[in-house]
Amino acid sequence: MGLFDKLRWSKKTTDISPTDMVVFIVGPSGSGKSRFLEILLQNPNVHRASKGQKPGSTDVHAERCRLEGMPSDVVLVDTPSFHTYEGPDGEETVRKWMDSSKCTRQCKRAGILYMHNIASNPSDTGLDVSNHLGAFRHTLPRNLTNSTVHVVPTMASGARLPAERIKTAMARLQSQASDEGATMSRIPFSGRPEVAWEVVQELLIECGLVIGRENS
Repeated sequence: MGLFDKLRWSKKTTDISPTDMVVFIVGPSGSGKSRFLEILLQNPNVHRASKGQKPGSTDVHAERCRLEGMPSDVVLVDTPSFHTYEGPDGEETVRKWMDSSKCTRQCKRAGILYMHNIASNPSDTGLDVSNHLGAFRHTLPRNLTNSTVHVVPTMASGARLPAERIKTAMARLQSQASDEGATMSRIPFSGRPEVAWEVVQELLIECGLVIGRENS
């Protein structure tokens, strides 16, 4: 790592700068947000600014990273779940982080990775994409409310679901994603670091960025 990189990464990792791309990892409890971030950070294409802490489920956890081929830093933000009916208040926690990280005042671009466990109860309307995503959008500052959303179907590592149930769940999730103007990954994330990397690339492309160069 060169002197410039050392100076650039010496700042507080959660402080957002005008050149940063911020990726919010959002979703209901049990959707695999923290697991996704933890596994993504194991990919050799993801270079962390510092060792950081293990992602949690009740606080905001942010990691400043340099993704291979990207000209500027990406801040990966694991957010707490909303609509859990238990404390602490996820929305208030996110708002406080927005203020403390300066995300409300400066951020080059932002994208949202919305996690959804396809093995979850399809009859639970509280798990609908519009429900949780709508609550998260209320926490965003005005300049970020139109952030690109990419829906990521997830399932536990080693989970065994009938093919027909997976097909039905994926079709239902695709419909909900389309209703929100979001794109969706075609393959469920089940714990492989290379798939996590592909998911992030998909979001960056949707945000107008391509690995190796930046669109104007």
